[in-house]
Amino acid sequence: MRTNKLYANLDKCVFGAEEISILGCFIGKRGLRADPAKVKAIVEWPVPKNQNDLRKWLGLANYLHKYSANYAEMARPLSNLLKKDAP
Repeated sequence: MRTNKLYANLDKCVFGAEEISILGCFIGKRGLRADPAKVKAIVEWPVPKNQNDLRKWLGLANYLHKYSANYAEMARPLSNLLKKDAP
């Protein structure tokens, strides 16, 4: 590691953990999963009342795209509401 100028800080290292939080997700022996706090924020977000609110919610919900099969297909009807000619 030192050859590539990478150094470990023992205060920041975790050894023997079942699961660790890194880059907004949890990684463990069962694989990768979403941060429950972020999922809770998405679920508890108020119902969008206008296009701006919807844009904000979709931006937040986009966090889940890597954990959801066919996320783009599920989000498409809502994304279509952001178009200029949408009702």
